[in-house]
Amino acid sequence: MAGVIVDIGTGDGSFALSMAKKHPDRYIIGIDPNHQNLAKTSLKSQPSPSKDSLPNLLFVLASVQDLPSQIDGIANQVFINFPWSGLMQSLLLADTITWQNIGRICQPGALIEIIFSYDQVRDAKLGLPQINPDYIHIDLAPRLHDLGFGVTGFSAVSQSELKSFPSSWAKKLAFGKDRTFYHLQVNKA
Repeated sequence: MAGVIVDIGTGDGSFALSMAKKHPDRYIIGIDPNHQNLAKTSLKSQPSPSKDSLPNLLFVLASVQDLPSQIDGIANQVFINFPWSGLMQSLLLADTITWQNIGRICQPGALIEIIFSYDQVRDAKLGLPQINPDYIHIDLAPRLHDLGFGVTGFSAVSQSELKSFPSSWAKKLAFGKDRTFYHLQVNKA
């Protein structure tokens, strides 16, 4: 599938880098508000005498609350991998501004894939309810529908899937604390 992939909260950019290598026919945009996370990986995407550059990869310094208008309407696929704290809260409580900004960068029918971890005790400070299929389908789905999105899938992510996920953060989490991981799929109307 040709098109543009946007990786929101790209962190160190390893997922975006992996996607750019795996899908040379797609343009990958990794977005993160912390430039220090991106410094090392962005250098890997630049040309050097010993390797080719990745012309299909771009890193942008921005937060989901302040996405640049230059990327409005271009994404046919969005990844949000392992959001923490405020971003996870905004996504799972259907914060209007967060979801409107995600919708603003998407083409109609775009697929949004969110992989997140949840621990009811550790994440209680975020004000999140217990995350389970009932919450996703009974509470979250209608709110997202009102914002122009449809929930198309929700499933647990196994430790083996997590270990093979092309993200340095996934690898750390796979061998870390005992948390439950989920994959939430949403489409833009």
